[in-house]
Formats: sequence, C-alpha cells, structure tokens
Amino acid sequence: MIGKNILHYKILEKLGEGGMGIVYKAEDTKLDRFVALKFLPQHLSQSKEEKQRFIHEAKAASALDHNNVCTIYEIDETEDGQMFIAMAAYAGESLREKIKRGSMAVEEAIDITTQITRGLAKAHSKQIVHRDIKPENILVTEDGVVKIVDFGLAKLSGTTMLTKAGMTLGTVAYMSPEQTQGTEVDHRTDVWALGVVFYEMISGQLPFRGDYDQALIYSILNEEPQFVEIFENQHLIQKVIKKALQKDREKRYSQISEMIADLETTDGSNASRKENEIKEIKRLAVLPFSNIVDDPQTNFLGFALADQIIGAMAYSKNVLVRPSSTIRKYQDQIVEIHTAGSELNVNYILAGNYLKESDIIRLNIELIDLESEEMIWRESIQIKYNNVFEVQDIVAQKVVDGLKVRFSDEERARMKPDTPKNPEAYELYLRAVSNPYTVEGNNVAIEMLNNSIALDSTFALAYLELGIRNNQLSQVGKSTAQASDNAEKSLLQALSLNSNLLPALANLALIYTDAGKHEEAHLLLIRALKINPNHAWLHFSLGYHYRYIGFLEESEKEMEIALSIDPQNPRFRSSIITYMYLEKYDEVLESFNLDSGSPFTLNYLGEVYFRKGNKELALECFKKSLSIKEEVGEFYFASSFVEYMEGNIEKAAKFNIKREKENPADSEIWYEIARVYGLLEMKEACCRSLKKSIDMGYISYPSMQRDSFLDSVKDDPVIQDLLSQAKIKHEELKKKLVTFY
Repeated sequence: MIGKNILHYKILEKLGEGGMGIVYKAEDTKLDRFVALKFLPQHLSQSKEEKQRFIHEAKAASALDHNNVCTIYEIDETEDGQMFIAMAAYAGESLREKIKRGSMAVEEAIDITTQITRGLAKAHSKQIVHRDIKPENILVTEDGVVKIVDFGLAKLSGTTMLTKAGMTLGTVAYMSPEQTQGTEVDHRTDVWALGVVFYEMISGQLPFRGDYDQALIYSILNEEPQFVEIFENQHLIQKVIKKALQKDREKRYSQISEMIADLETTDGSNASRKENEIKEIKRLAVLPFSNIVDDPQTNFLGFALADQIIGAMAYSKNVLVRPSSTIRKYQDQIVEIHTAGSELNVNYILAGNYLKESDIIRLNIELIDLESEEMIWRESIQIKYNNVFEVQDIVAQKVVDGLKVRFSDEERARMKPDTPKNPEAYELYLRAVSNPYTVEGNNVAIEMLNNSIALDSTFALAYLELGIRNNQLSQVGKSTAQASDNAEKSLLQALSLNSNLLPALANLALIYTDAGKHEEAHLLLIRALKINPNHAWLHFSLGYHYRYIGFLEESEKEMEIALSIDPQNPRFRSSIITYMYLEKYDEVLESFNLDSGSPFTLNYLGEVYFRKGNKELALECFKKSLSIKEEVGEFYFASSFVEYMEGNIEKAAKFNIKREKENPADSEIWYEIARVYGLLEMKEACCRSLKKSIDMGYISYPSMQRDSFLDSVKDDPVIQDLLSQAKIKHEELKKKLVTFY
C-alpha cells in the first residue's frame, strides 16, 4: 500500500494494525492535510457483516463532535471494494506506549482519565457505547489532548446487534463482567473499562490478572482489585476506581457525568481528603439588608454588610455564594424572596434588616431554604458600630452551621475578617463598596478608598476594592492605561497584606490576561484554585485566560467545570466565545442561554447565526441588540454587522472605527475589531488592530488560523507576519504552562 494513491489520498506509511483494521498515514491531496486511513482487512472485506460493522464504526464516531473523540472525515470504498475510513491524524502516542514506560504521576493519570470521561459523556449522550475502551484505543497528542479512537465495537442505538449470539468482543483484561458472559451491555461497560485503565495508569498493573483468558475472566467475576502501596493515601482515587469496578453494574456510576464530578474533586494535591468531605455544593445568595429607618446616612450599610459576608463565604469549598455584583440590583428594593432565589438560581437565601442607633447596630437575619420553604434559623445580632467588621465572621459561622456543611481549620481561618485599625477608615471603605459600578460610582468610590487608605494603610480590603474600581475604569476611554496600572498596583498591595485574598488573585489574573502577562496570570489562578477548587468563578477565569492564549480545548473544559458547579450563571456568558472559536455552532444555537437578553450574548448569537449562513436570524439578533443600547462597544459591533449585511460597507466601517477610538484595554476586543475589518476586506485597518491585539497579549493563534473572517486578508505579508508572531508566542506557552492542577 505504501506509495499508492487511493482516490485523493496518497499512502505514506503504516501506523498500526488491529482486529478490525489496518491504519495508514496518508496525504489528502485535495485538502492538503495529513489523515489516518483505516482499512477493513482484506480477508474480511467479503463479509457483509464485517462491512456493516465497519460502517457502524464510522457512523458512531462521525455522530460525535468532541475534542476528546477522534474526528472522522468520511467513509469510502476503493475500486476493488475495500472499505476505509478517513480520520484526523494526530502527532502523539497511544496510552499503551505511555504505560509501557512505567506508572504515571497521579496528576497526569487523573487528567487523562478526566478527558476520556468527557469524550465518553458525549458518546453516551448520543446513545453510543464504545465497548472497547483500552489503552490501545486512547491516543495522547503532543499537546496532552486525549483522543478516543476505534468505535469499531460501538453499538449505535436503534441499530441491529451485529454480535453473534454468545460472542464476546473486546480485549479480555478490560471487559466488564457482563461482557465476559456475553450478555447485553450498556454505557456502564465503558465505566468499568475506564476504571481498569485508570488503575493501570497509576499502578502499572492490571486490577484483574490471569495466565490465560479463562483465569482472567474468573478474576474479573470473583476477585476484588488490590490497592498497592502507591494508592495508600489516595482515598478519593480508590473511591472512584472501586465504584467504577463494581461487579454489579447497578452499583457502578449510573452516568459517566457522576464519575467526572468525582474526578474533578480529585487532584494530586488533594487526593487524600476524606470521602465525607465531598458534599453537594449548596448555592446561597446574601441579599442586601434593608434599613428599618430610611436614613441616607446609614443606607449604605445594607449592601456593604452583605458584601462583607459574601467575601467571607467565598472561602468555603462546600458553599457557592453569589458574588456581590449579582445582588447589587436588589439594593434599596423591596425583594420577594422566591423571585430573587429563582433569578439567582440558588436554593438558600440569607436576608434581613438592620437599625443603627447611636453607636449600636442591630441586625435581624434569617436563613431560608427555598426548596422546603422553611426558615433554617433566625438570629438577632447586636454589636457596637465600631466593631461592625465582626458581623461577617459571626454571620458566616452561623450560615455554615445552619447549612450543615463541613469546613477545615484553614477555611475557617480565611473566613475571618481583615481587621481595620481605624474605624473611620472602615466606614469609608463600606461607603465605597455600596457605590454602583458606573463611571460616576467608580470615581466616588475611588476617592473614598484613597481617603480610607490614608487613615489605615494596612487594610487589604480597601486596596482590593480600589483595584477593582480602577479596573472598571480601565476598560474604555483616554486614561485606560493609567487606570489599569493603578488597578495592578492596588491588587498587588492587597496581596502583600493578605496573600490568600481570592478576589485579588482572580482580578489580578484577569488584568494580567488582558495585558498579555500570561505566565503570571496562570500562576495566580492555579494558586487560587488550590485555595478553593470548587469556586466556579475561578474556573471560569482560568477558562477566560486559556481562551486568550489559544488553549481552546482547555478553555472549554474550565468553562464546563464552572457551569457544572454554577449552572446558568450570567457572568459566564463569554464562554460563548470559546465555543464559537471551536466552531461548535450547533451546540451554541441549541443550548446557549446565559444572559440571553444582553447585547453581548445577542451579538455573539448573531455572529454564530451569520457564520452558519442564517443571515435572517443573525440580523434579528443584531437588531434586537441595537434596541437595548446598553453598552457602547456592543452597539458599534452590532451596527457594523447590520450595515454589512445590508450592503453598506462604508457605514459598517465607520461604526468599527468608532469602536476602535474607544481605546479598549482588553486585547480580545482589539482582535474582535480586527476580524470585523477582515470581514470588510480592509487590510490596512485589520493589520493595525490585529497588531494592537497581539502586542497587548492576545495570542490565540488557533482562533486566528481558522477564522474565516480573516480569509480575505490572510495573503497580506504583514498579516502573515503577525499570525507567525502569534503562533510563536502561543507555542512557547504550550511548552511552559502545565494545564492540570
């Protein structure tokens, strides 16, 4: 076969051979790319049953669109009737080759297993069972991305069972008990096989052994895996493997998603945590407290006290507390508890009122379970106003007790408030926090915070809030660079006073991401996730960071973790960009609904419709976005598209120029401006904004490489040079950053 031409494929070399086919590397001369061609063996080519099984393999795999599943391009037949599948060719090695070199680090084994579960979850959602998960059928690319291959034994829902009666398929060592007995199998047989693979990666041995097939089958049916010394302190890993290898499949993970959830709480640094520490994460919103007496001098306390309690609760790994930004809209409002709970997607609400009299503040607080509609507890707290910072500590403790969640001494220590030395400095800080995130509100807050710091230069929270406010002002305008610099300095000062301040770690990481300081951003986010691995915003922030540097698959993974912890959080709306750059248009249009009424989401839905070729629905989204007129940048973006689709190229360009003149501090927005210029075929303007984007640190080369909006300008030598710069920087980071933690 070497050197032969099969249709438009030129065979280059043999890659491997198995029971269901021979695989060759080939050049696709039509599309100028390398592929893997899998041929049905000659001696089976005459069998209608084997041909049908081969076709089922292609149908099963091609029905999937997932980063952890090998991409199938087509199925065809040679002139002499030999069937073959054309698949993506990946630079890397099989998992079998990795295992042969010896047992792996726990972190790497968890990472590979988690990627396999994600691919299988996609297959199972399409009613496809692989039925032959083993190291030979798992590829690991040079970038560490796992690809599941060979769905030759997959049973596609609704198709005829092709296995002869009593015939077992698959490699015996990885067979589930039901497979060894030749009975009907379902998705839980993949769970079993993955449990075997996971055990083998860590120990270098199989959990069930025998000198011949029947002895091995006896071990599978009658013996339990032995957890050797390497597993001794890995309690959670043992838990995952034991559950996956339950002989009664009713006792295994009922869905692969359950296995994913357990793996995500299991990392190399935390693998020895006790099983009973893993609890369902409870979702809580702390609403702004209402002032019993409407007093302009003390109304600020309602939001400020809620904000302080939220800050303390952020360190609990078992309680997901809504951020202050999402509850600000309820400030100074009469709130219906169940409506707020539904809007915030929580199952617990903390609410109350307060009264300040002279130097005393009285609070009446209640914790409500929205599902049972029961009040868990109600408490009256009276404290001297000078000691009001202690409220967050008292209430956080009572919330933890009321929700019956466990927390470590380390978490408890971090929940304790930063104690200001000067009461007046603390009041200025609280007043600053209560100001809205508008240009005017930010400027007023910054003045108060600077005055607070002048009175007490050791109060970390004041520097944190100052950093957040300056970062808000750095997004658009003439002084963005100065505001960004001020934000960075303030957050660094906050961390110098409290190195574990989660909001400071996260916000500084996002500033570094926008500014192109990617290694620094990565270290901060990994450090923050080690403090609280169940913090949805941190996972989202890491996904955001990965998108800017072109780690699109890793970005998708982190976004999915964030949404699995905190579904429907509107703050995670920019995950739509990751899915769009991965060209997962159908998934976006079928299911994306985060912050669906905002100009931001409407604009990206419009772009996805546009990329899919549905210009009518694209136009509908953009015009709806224009009717809202909330954000200047989004207005210009939508206006450019509407004018372009209506044939007004010059008007479209003017709106993009206006957006450029807003001077955004976000490097991804500059890339967005560049690709709109690319769509308008304006090479010089595209070069200018693309260079600005890359210089600022946006180096998502995979996004740029596949972006059809740049097709009209990619032949320009300047554009080619800019893309080369992005590629070099992207690939350098690929070598430096470790993406598991």
